[in-house]
Amino acid sequence: MRIARFSVDGWESYGRVEGDRVRVIQGDIFGKHQETQAYYPLDRVKLLPPTRPTTFWAVGLNYAAHIAHQEVALDAERIKRESQGFRPWHKGAHCIIGQDEPVVIPADSDYVHYEGELVIVIGRPARKITPEEAPHFILGYTIGNDISSEGSWHKDISNWRKKGSDTFGPVGPWIETDVDPHNLEIITRLNGKERDRGSTSGMVRNCYAVVSGISKYCTLHPGDLILTGAPGAVEGIKPGDVMEVEIPGIGILRNPVIGED
Repeated sequence: MRIARFSVDGWESYGRVEGDRVRVIQGDIFGKHQETQAYYPLDRVKLLPPTRPTTFWAVGLNYAAHIAHQEVALDAERIKRESQGFRPWHKGAHCIIGQDEPVVIPADSDYVHYEGELVIVIGRPARKITPEEAPHFILGYTIGNDISSEGSWHKDISNWRKKGSDTFGPVGPWIETDVDPHNLEIITRLNGKERDRGSTSGMVRNCYAVVSGISKYCTLHPGDLILTGAPGAVEGIKPGDVMEVEIPGIGILRNPVIGED
């Protein structure tokens, strides 16, 4: 089932995507809810970020191919050091935007790039769960783009601006609840041309291990989102570009790029 969060005529709701229309869901998708007989054409609604998360997590350097690319593109010693162990971090819920919303490149940043990724959507409170238990705490999966400004900003002690600047967290277009997260292609396009293709089968730590690992110390809440890492190469973006991240079986996340006013 595909679940979208949308707005129409100044009103917000969740809905079930059925072909070219969305059926309104009444209630809390993480609790008591029911489908109604009300529909809207998809081309009439605005798709919003799929949830309002308490926390927006990310797990970087989770694919061998991406680690290898970043060692060449950036600082090999730093990447080798950062790829050791399990190091999830907060992306920052404030930076989340939805389908077709623009990514704004700050005027003083350089080498901003895309990272197309699978995103886990938490469905139930999770604390100290095992990888085997994790599927029961996941509502579904969506698509994310971990926009990052490396360049001179990589010297920052934290990710506060290089990965957390406003608009650096595109997520969408909806949640897919029935998909195998460990056998999915991730295809990233820039201006209509394919730039990277990988598979979630190449994760160093799979989705269930990621959820379990975070929950060992931090409670995950319904609606929380977890970026699971880019599968391969990344490329710089600039104002005027259009990015697309496609995961067959889920959909396509599309966002234009603009410069800061």
